[in-house]
Amino acid sequence: MSWLSFIMNPLVLGRLRDRPGPFDPSLVKSILVVRNDNIGDVLCTTPAIQALRQAFPRAHIAALVCTLSQAAIEGHPALDELFVYPKAKHRHYGTVESLSRMARMLGRVRRRRFDLAVAFRDSFSNSQAWLTYASGARWRLGPEVRGKKKRLGFYYNLAAPWPPAQDHEVLRCMSLLRHIGLDSPPGRLYLKVPEDSRAKVAELFATYALDPGRPPVVLNVTRWAYRPECTWPGDKYRRLAQELSRRPGGVVITHAPGDEPWVREILAGLEPTVPVFCSPSLKDFAAMIAAGRAFITPEGGPMHFAAAVHKPLVVMWSSTPLCNWRPWGVPCQVLGAAGPIEPIEVDEVLAALERLDQGDSPGKTSP
Repeated sequence: MSWLSFIMNPLVLGRLRDRPGPFDPSLVKSILVVRNDNIGDVLCTTPAIQALRQAFPRAHIAALVCTLSQAAIEGHPALDELFVYPKAKHRHYGTVESLSRMARMLGRVRRRRFDLAVAFRDSFSNSQAWLTYASGARWRLGPEVRGKKKRLGFYYNLAAPWPPAQDHEVLRCMSLLRHIGLDSPPGRLYLKVPEDSRAKVAELFATYALDPGRPPVVLNVTRWAYRPECTWPGDKYRRLAQELSRRPGGVVITHAPGDEPWVREILAGLEPTVPVFCSPSLKDFAAMIAAGRAFITPEGGPMHFAAAVHKPLVVMWSSTPLCNWRPWGVPCQVLGAAGPIEPIEVDEVLAALERLDQGDSPGKTSP
C-alpha cells in the first residue's frame, strides 16, 4: 500500500462527526476552493471562483492548490487567502518533507473552520477528495463517487452528479456550483500579472527596439518530455521564427528554462537576431504573452495562460479532447487535433495567424 493509500484509508483517517444539516447558503461565511491538479485546470476554475464571490460577497474565500499551480491563482481578486503544499511527485522536496509541509498546511486550514469546501473537478479524485475531507469543512461539495470507490463516498456530504463529458472544463466547474443553487453564466479566465513582470517585458522591448504600438507575435518553443506527440520539430520552429522575424512587429521566442540549449541550437545564426524571453517565473511568462499581438504554441498549460490574459492564439493540437480543453473565451485558430503535431507545416501556422489577424476565429469558445 502506498503512503497516499494508507493515509486515505478510512480506518486510519477516522471519520469526522458529519452532521452538517441541510445546506443553507445564509450560514456560509467562509469557503475553501480545493483544486490540487495542474496549471491549466486551475486557470479554468477561475470563472467559478468569481461566481462564488458574486454569490457570497461577504464570505472569506480561500483556495488550496499545489505548489506547481500557485502562480496561476495567486492574486485572484475573489480570494482572501491561499494555501499551498508541495506534491511529493513534483520533487520540490523529499517525500517526508513534502508530507510534513502538507500536514502543517492542513493544520492551518482546519483552524479556519470553513463552512463550505468545494472540490472542482469533473470526476472523483482520491487525493482531492481526501484533502477536502481533511479540511474539516462543515459542507463538502464535490463530484459523486462511483464504482469501486463507493466506500469513499463520505468524503463529500454534498455529492454532485458528474457534468456532461463533452462540456468544456470551465462549464464543468460551473456545473458543480449548480448543485448548491448557483447558476450564473461563466466569465473569462483570470490571471494577475504583476507590475514587476510587466517591467521585465518592457525592458526586453527597449533592448530590441520593439514597438509596443505594433507588438510582436510570441512563439512558444517547447517540447513535452511526457507527451512526445506535442513536440514540433526544431527545424520547423526555426523556419517559423525566421519568417515571423521578417514581418511587421517581428517575433519573440519563449521557452521553458530547461529547454535553453535546444532553443539556442534552433535559433543559431538566424538573421535578424530573434529576441528570446525566458524566465522561471510563470508571472513573467504571462506578462510576455500579454504584451504580444498573438501567441503561437502547442496545446497545454501555456495556451490557458494566453486565454487568461485575453490574448488571441494559434494552437497546434494533438489528441486531447478539444471540447474539454480548447482556449476559453478568446479568438483562436486550432491546427491538427488528430494526433501528433509533427505533420503540421509552417505555412499552415502562418495562414492561421493571418486568419486570426483578419478577425476570423472559428475556434473561439465564448463565455
